[in-house]
Amino acid sequence: MENTELSIIIPAYNAQSYIRRCVDSIMRQQGADRYEIIIVDDGSTDKTPKVLDSIANKYKNIHVIYQKHAGVSVARNKGIEESNGKYVTFVDADDMVGLNLSAFNEYFSKNSGLKIGELDTFTTPILDSIKPFDKQTDFDDMYFVNMLSVARQEDADVVLGGHIAIHYDTRWITRRTYDSVSVRGPNDKYELLIETQTRENANFALYSRELLDSCKMLDSRKLRFMANMDLDEDILFCMLAVLYAQRVATAPDVTYFYNRHGGTLSNISNDYVWQTKYKLAQRKKFSVLLNEIAKMPQYMIKNVFGYWTPFYIDAADIRGIKQNCHTCPNADCTNCSVVNPVLARCRQDIEKYF
Repeated sequence: MENTELSIIIPAYNAQSYIRRCVDSIMRQQGADRYEIIIVDDGSTDKTPKVLDSIANKYKNIHVIYQKHAGVSVARNKGIEESNGKYVTFVDADDMVGLNLSAFNEYFSKNSGLKIGELDTFTTPILDSIKPFDKQTDFDDMYFVNMLSVARQEDADVVLGGHIAIHYDTRWITRRTYDSVSVRGPNDKYELLIETQTRENANFALYSRELLDSCKMLDSRKLRFMANMDLDEDILFCMLAVLYAQRVATAPDVTYFYNRHGGTLSNISNDYVWQTKYKLAQRKKFSVLLNEIAKMPQYMIKNVFGYWTPFYIDAADIRGIKQNCHTCPNADCTNCSVVNPVLARCRQDIEKYF
């Protein structure tokens, strides 16, 4: 779909039970018929392909791509390559967009001193059954309109929206929303990287195509999802996006409904297996992040490169480096004795895993 402002990419795998609900939440948004919607079926083995064919027949702006099962990162990357929008966003097949925060008043108003809509990360346990949030009154129709408005007005490379997540394994609800538009740039990388590290997902954000295609991740690649990461590949994508971006804006009155179902590493009952896989994922993530930061001399400082270095040292189990980057008195990391051996290990890991 050419000359569209927004491409919405939905990876789907065995999503027959909820993909219609996801698409319905998108199509009730203002301007939805003008956006390009690409659904990438990642080799589903249930009736998802049949459901998708029906959806595509109903909506002219929905394009379905079928591929052999290769994982969510490959599906998202395929969607990026096939899309045409000036901005790109991602929605998971079991999620919905445009949630009304008022639908969650009963969960948060009595437990949090902050008002709904304020910038906050707040977690509350669900003590009784989870209310099904799928009524039309639980949603508004301004999700994409508000995101695009901020992107245009602030000339932003990345726009961060808010979300509420239901964690079905732990039966907790988490919230992070924004109460105003803010714009941050090259001097705010410390804050932005920490914020995106805690965002849980690369969804509920807009990314400019210019940003995605102009970056040279790992020297030769455009900004894309790392296909051979089983965990945190979306967090890495989001962190790299704000690292490369010149302008990152926040969008108020924008809430994505994130359903965290079973099947993720957080649901692995064997603690040893979970710790092993999580540590490997952290090692992969921080090897790439540190490698990319090191390309930018202005960020070879304690509050950027130095902040993330201990995370990599721990995940990679590097012995013999005693320097604590968090308490190091030097603001400039360029000539630090830790930098060269850490970067050497990062590059070895990149060659090994990527």
